Amino acid sequence: MDVSSDAASLWAFGPEDRPVMVRNAELVLQHLTIFLGGWTIRFAGRAADSPTAPDIDLVEREDGGVTVILNGPCGYSLSFEDEFNAANGLASALIAAYVTTRSNMVCLHASSVAVGAGDDAAIAVMLGESFAGKSSTALQMAAAGHRLFGDDRLAVVADEKADQGPLRGTCLGLMPKVRLPLPPDCGPRFQAFVEGHSEICDDQAAYLRIWDDEAASFGEQAPVSAFIMLDRRDSGDSVLEPAPKGDIVRTLVANCYAPHIDAGALVPVLSGLADRVGGYRLRFSSSRDAAQAIARELNIERAETVNG
Repeated sequence: MDVSSDAASLWAFGPEDRPVMVRNAELVLQHLTIFLGGWTIRFAGRAADSPTAPDIDLVEREDGGVTVILNGPCGYSLSFEDEFNAANGLASALIAAYVTTRSNMVCLHASSVAVGAGDDAAIAVMLGESFAGKSSTALQMAAAGHRLFGDDRLAVVADEKADQGPLRGTCLGLMPKVRLPLPPDCGPRFQAFVEGHSEICDDQAAYLRIWDDEAASFGEQAPVSAFIMLDRRDSGDSVLEPAPKGDIVRTLVANCYAPHIDAGALVPVLSGLADRVGGYRLRFSSSRDAAQAIARELNIERAETVNG
């Protein structure tokens, strides 16, 4: 499919005032909800009639694969062997376009959960390398009744003028997945949660559909209460303790996506985030125990703040 064709379609994703525009999105729309939820999608007519170039192009190749092209100064091009994996690629590109077209927004590679209820709810942000246990710890907390706020991605607005108020996180709507097989120590409640929310599974992962009252939706915001660095061990009890600001900043740098912000300005921006939010290190061997330690600590701190 030629993206420059007069017949090429244009689709608008996300907020009406600043949508992400995608050409030929119909190639993968049937699979997109597996990876991304809560985004409004609107047919916007023919691409040839648009006065501006789209943010994202999808190109169908002769071999049946699909290439996802993120346009603009922060752009990239990735090729996928089928429509299913290309839908996953489009989900990532939509998030990248949403973040990079907002000058003061950064995206953290982190899982997050809202601890507490109603107006008292605040987000615990779990940071770490791949296989550090971010998703499994967040889903353990969701299985225990806390509200999942994001799997693997969370947007925050790094506004230097907003230091008087709490830092707020924005849900990006990335649907959670969990690696299979589940670890033997995950517990029956976690197993039941995964089985009850699995929308599609393969040999390596289960893709979950979490109900609206159990998870935040795209664009929803809540204050951030803690940055938690995950330090997974082979054995031992879960230990959650305050962490030095320098360690938090280095972890934020390693887990931040913000190519639209100058590298020289990014570290001070992330340092400002660490100034506004408490930081912890969590040593653990079991994600179930880790989830309990986080909920216990943050619920106590939240209660003391509200009552004090």
